[in-house]
Amino acid sequence: MALIAGIFSVFSFGMIMVFLGSIKLKLAPRIGVDDAQFGKIVAAFQWTMVLMAIVGGVALDNFGHRIVIITGMILAATAVFMVGRVVSIGAITGACIILGIGAQCVNLAGNTLIPNLFEDPSAGSNLGNTFFGLGALLVPILTAYLFRKTTFSKVMMILSILMLTPVVTAFFASFPTLEKSFSTTVALALLANYVTWISALTLFCYIGLEVSMAIWITTYASELGADDGQASRMLSLFFAALMVSRLIFALQDKVTGIELTPLGGYVISAGAVVAALALTVMIRARNLVVARNAVILTGAMFGPMFPTTVGVTFQHFSPSQWGTLFGVVFAVGLIGSSLLPAWIGQMAKGKSVQSGLNILRITSVALAGIALILGAIPVATT
Repeated sequence: MALIAGIFSVFSFGMIMVFLGSIKLKLAPRIGVDDAQFGKIVAAFQWTMVLMAIVGGVALDNFGHRIVIITGMILAATAVFMVGRVVSIGAITGACIILGIGAQCVNLAGNTLIPNLFEDPSAGSNLGNTFFGLGALLVPILTAYLFRKTTFSKVMMILSILMLTPVVTAFFASFPTLEKSFSTTVALALLANYVTWISALTLFCYIGLEVSMAIWITTYASELGADDGQASRMLSLFFAALMVSRLIFALQDKVTGIELTPLGGYVISAGAVVAALALTVMIRARNLVVARNAVILTGAMFGPMFPTTVGVTFQHFSPSQWGTLFGVVFAVGLIGSSLLPAWIGQMAKGKSVQSGLNILRITSVALAGIALILGAIPVATT
């Protein structure tokens, strides 16, 4: 039951992270914002998660998974319901702040719980985050269908119910008992550890990449002539590729007998190089077929990056510190997801989202170099 609760947590986080991108084409005209203004709304959501990452990590280490999961799911469902009921920019931004708090709660809980249940943390994290991809895949498909059948407000109500339903699993699960070892000294020790900051820089690049794709793929597809349905399907294909890739890396050790964690940094680096090439194709694409194939390849390369980074990082620290540790590195990662999508939105003003993807190409190259450093750190020296 603990594993199911963890899976539902990352599943819900996947739904939340793709939520704004999935409804952007409907929400933007509803509240009267352009791409740059929408980018600022996304930034408010992301910066909330930055602030909540450390607070939530400390809460997780002190109060456990149950309280954090239940709180996160209730807040997220409430925020989605609000989005369907308000029309002002300020109110939408407020709902996104609540959504960010809820998102970070389920994210922290799920991504620290699942690796703790597996011998190979990277394999466990990849398996768990396969369900992140499933949640992210479901929302664009579901919203594209529901928007054709009913009103915006009713679609938001359905999504809020879907996000709230899994909370029951957290009530009945027996979670691992964590030693409540958090203290100011522990936090300072984590901050002083160079592994923490190399991992944080890795996630700064990666989370910025993934969130930017989630937010702007539908607009990118529209620029190439896609209708709303085609744009939503392109977003779904991105997350489908991401999900399948994570599942493959989660199960590969059963076939090859090779643990992913010791090679994780090199896997991330290689994927980042290929992703940079795929983004180059996206920048130069002039038709939907080429663009769609490049998006799928990018999603496949992105798949194992986040969970593998988590697994590689966790092997250097005690599980009793994972909540605070994850909060710290994820907070830095979310700064990337706050800056890059908003930057693309600014570049798109007067130009195009397609031209703004050059930011992501450069970030992928930087990620390749940082991941090599992460992979070269021996566990025994930390």
